[in-house]
Amino acid sequence: MFKLLNNPTRQFISILLIWFATTLVLADTPLVKIGVLAKRGPEKSLERWNATAEYLNDTLPAYRFKIIPMAFDDIQILVKNQMVDFVIVNPGIYVNLSVKYGVRRVLTLVNKLSHESQVSNFGSVIFTLRERGSIQNLEDLRDQRVAAVHSTSLGGWIMARRELRVEAIEKWDFASLLFLNTHDAVVNAVLRREAEVGIVRTDTLERMAQEGKLNQAELRVIAPKSYEDFPYAISTPLYPEWPFSQLPHTSLTIAREVAVALLELPPDHAAARDARIHGWTIPENYQTVHDLLALLEMPPYDKNLKDALYKSITEIWYWYLLILVILLVLGILFMRLIRLNRSLTAHKKSLEESEQAQIVTFEQAPVGLAHISLNGNIVRLNHRLSEIVALSPKQIIDINLKDLLFSDDIPICTSAFDKLRNREMGSVSSQLRLVCANGATKWIQLSLSTTPKHRNNDYLIAVIDDIDHYKTIEEESLHIRQQKELILDIADDGIIGIDSQANHTFVNPAAADMLGYTIDELLNRNSHTVWHHSREDGSDYPISECPITRVLQHGKKHRGEHETIWRKDGKSIQVDYVSTPIKDGERIIGAVVIFHRNTISVPDKPTASAT
Repeated sequence: MFKLLNNPTRQFISILLIWFATTLVLADTPLVKIGVLAKRGPEKSLERWNATAEYLNDTLPAYRFKIIPMAFDDIQILVKNQMVDFVIVNPGIYVNLSVKYGVRRVLTLVNKLSHESQVSNFGSVIFTLRERGSIQNLEDLRDQRVAAVHSTSLGGWIMARRELRVEAIEKWDFASLLFLNTHDAVVNAVLRREAEVGIVRTDTLERMAQEGKLNQAELRVIAPKSYEDFPYAISTPLYPEWPFSQLPHTSLTIAREVAVALLELPPDHAAARDARIHGWTIPENYQTVHDLLALLEMPPYDKNLKDALYKSITEIWYWYLLILVILLVLGILFMRLIRLNRSLTAHKKSLEESEQAQIVTFEQAPVGLAHISLNGNIVRLNHRLSEIVALSPKQIIDINLKDLLFSDDIPICTSAFDKLRNREMGSVSSQLRLVCANGATKWIQLSLSTTPKHRNNDYLIAVIDDIDHYKTIEEESLHIRQQKELILDIADDGIIGIDSQANHTFVNPAAADMLGYTIDELLNRNSHTVWHHSREDGSDYPISECPITRVLQHGKKHRGEHETIWRKDGKSIQVDYVSTPIKDGERIIGAVVIFHRNTISVPDKPTASAT
């Protein structure tokens, strides 16, 4: 019947039978899980160690081996719950696991970066960017941002911590300490300038350089050391390499078979190449790691702190009793202080509210406010000042005020600072030009004042208001006024402005010339009295009958011809004129009189006509 089936069907059935048989075999094959510390991340860990599992599968077909990447924080959970059978971890974690859970070392790794470098020990390298000339030794790590791998990473933190302690430097002496969980992340943090100093295990920099991820020449090792036949950059003593360790529940038979297989691993095998190791050797002595952890009082040796406390209590109980008495006395005094404090609480709250109100006023003021040191540096500013300068507060802080000003205005500012520093003046205000971030200039009103002497504050208070808009309006108004004055100056007609009392407010040169006066002689004098006081026959011309000034009463434009006006020299001239009222809403505030000589001879007596 099988022969009656066509070829594709027979092939499918054959594959299915083989798969089913393989599944049955694998189901009966014990699964051995090898947990590996994923120091460079899970993907890198699988990429590095999967070939080792395949090698063991081929060498020991009675078992199936599987690699389990382990994060730092997951190791104890996996070991405690027997979720792995072997572990490959750093010596510090191994020592802790050996004491807590009875993990036993089987082999020690022989590291390899090239055919010439084969070592079974390692250390920690502390490094920074070569360009950071201020960081030369371990003492320079104070107040720096430091990146390390993990608090349990031997090469990525613990070894370096010992060297730092020798120099009396603890982690709280750093500006910050970041644990980034992988060695690659630490190196990248230094390269991206997210940290000034990095701590990783030896061979990390060399491997990343081989992978093209960094240029090692850009980095500098801090407190470098040198050891014979050790090719990597290092800052600490050497410690034994990672052990291959057996958990207590794992069969000794499997452990021996795995140990023999790994000892026989050829250096050129894919498992060795992928793991970047030369192979495995008999287990090293890890006493130096025990000593290191004990010195730093780290697990598993941190429990000795409880024993030390109990011992000290039994030996020097009288000191503890004295301390207890002192604490009781202090407690009584403290209760009395509480009563006193209650009377101050309300006052303190009032002060805090007042201070908060001042802070809010400072921050939300509609004008720019700043505290400026006596040499001109801005030490505090509000949001409005940041908007005026067009720079962020972080960019403005510590900038000298004079660096923000237009160069021609700096001497004015310098003079003001000198006077305020010498207490010659308590305050000063000037209109200056500010140079914005985009290179444009804007006008500001800068007011500087000193703080009261009794406060002993070494800064000035600056109020900076943006008056660029008003300056623009002022300049436009000046331009318009200049244009008007130019028009008045070049006009051939006489143009005179009078106020509501008929007094001259402005006179153009043509009008002054026709009347035989200078402009200054006419300003603020009554127009009717000066040049319209008499009729053509010389008789008095009452102001009440004057059609030129009457527009100040009725508010209507008036046009006249052949009107007689009088020059300074007593001669009369005839003019044609237009008198136009000036109004502010419904109120008449003056008039403009425009006139020119009438050169046509009229034999009869001229008359004025109203329009």
